[in-house]
Amino acid sequence: MDMTFNWSLYQRREETAQFGTILLGISILLAMNVMTMRQDEPLPEQPISLSIVSPSATPEKNIQHEVQPRQPVIPEKIVEPIAPDSDVPLQEKAISPATPSERNEVKPRPQLSSNSAAEGAFAQDVRSKIERKKVYPDTARDLGMEGEVEVLYELDRSGNLLHASVFSSSGHKLLDQAALKAVKSATYKSFPEDAWVGSGSKEFRTKLVFSINQ
Repeated sequence: MDMTFNWSLYQRREETAQFGTILLGISILLAMNVMTMRQDEPLPEQPISLSIVSPSATPEKNIQHEVQPRQPVIPEKIVEPIAPDSDVPLQEKAISPATPSERNEVKPRPQLSSNSAAEGAFAQDVRSKIERKKVYPDTARDLGMEGEVEVLYELDRSGNLLHASVFSSSGHKLLDQAALKAVKSATYKSFPEDAWVGSGSKEFRTKLVFSINQ
């Protein structure tokens, strides 16, 4: 009877051990399946967050271009000199730009009036110069030719001879030619400023006398 009881107890222990082994194997298999499923499960996607930084919010790294205000143009100034011993301070005077009309404006010169005395003196000087150049031709003297020749000629304000001609003939060609030669060979001065004002030239008439008794 004891042997039967022991054998029954032994069988139970064996059955219990086998059942425990089976349960352990099942547990290991389930654990391995769970781990495999977790490894194959895709990871959840993490949301991507983007932030846009406004240029105005950027710290002092941004280069700021400042526009300087245009400075007004200040006219130049000149300093008027004063006497060394004077206690008066220097006065500054602004130079204002000249307008086009002021730049082109020509100041009229004071008008001179003709001076009859200056004109008479100049005409007398001209006659004297011509008289000193007068040469009595020897042929005309030998032939007894005599007469008066009045010559008409024109001078400009610089004293240049513009033209000359016989206004009144002596009747002798030699004497007329001698009178013209005297007018053309003389050197004349410029007009005085107050003589024949406003005229660019002046005509003169000079009478030359050829006489053997002179």
